[in-house]
Amino acid sequence: MNIIFRYLEICFFKASPADVASTHWIMKFTLLAYFTIGVAISRIDQSWEISLFSSLTDTLMLIVVSLLLLHFRGFKSRFQQTVTAMAGAGSCLGCVGYPIVYFFSQVKEHEQFAGLAMLLMIAVLLWSLMVTAHIFRNALEIKPGSAVMLTIGYTVLSLLAVGLTVSGVA
Repeated sequence: MNIIFRYLEICFFKASPADVASTHWIMKFTLLAYFTIGVAISRIDQSWEISLFSSLTDTLMLIVVSLLLLHFRGFKSRFQQTVTAMAGAGSCLGCVGYPIVYFFSQVKEHEQFAGLAMLLMIAVLLWSLMVTAHIFRNALEIKPGSAVMLTIGYTVLSLLAVGLTVSGVA
C-alpha cells in the first residue's frame, strides 16, 4: 500500500521519482498495471486487438522516451525510478480517468451532461500532463518550462506512435 500512496503523492506533486523504490520487481509490476489499465480504458470504445496494441505501444513509448531522455542528460541510473514513477502515476490517473472516459462515451453530443463530460476529460488530461512534467522536471533536473515542452513532445510522439500502430502503418 505504501507504493500506491507514493504514486498518489507524485500525482499531487508531494513526491518525486527519487522517492520511489528502485527495484526491477516494482517497476515490472507497475508497468503491468499501467498496461492493464490502458487496455481497460481503451476497451471502452475499441476492440481487444486495438486495445492491446495501443496500450503496448504507449507502454513501450514510456520506457523508450524515459531511457533516451535520461541517457542524454547523463542520469541513466534513474531509469527504474523514473519509469516506475511514470507508470505508477499513470496507473493512478488511469483509475481516476476510467469512469470519466466511460461517462464521456455514454453521453451523446447534445445531451445535458455533454459539457460536464468534456470538462472532466480535459481536467484529467491537464492533470496528467502536469504530473508528467513534474516527473520529467525532477528526474532530469530541468526547469519547469523545459519539462512542459518535453511533456508536450512526449505526448505528441506517443499519440502519433499509438495512432500509427492502431492504423496498421507501424
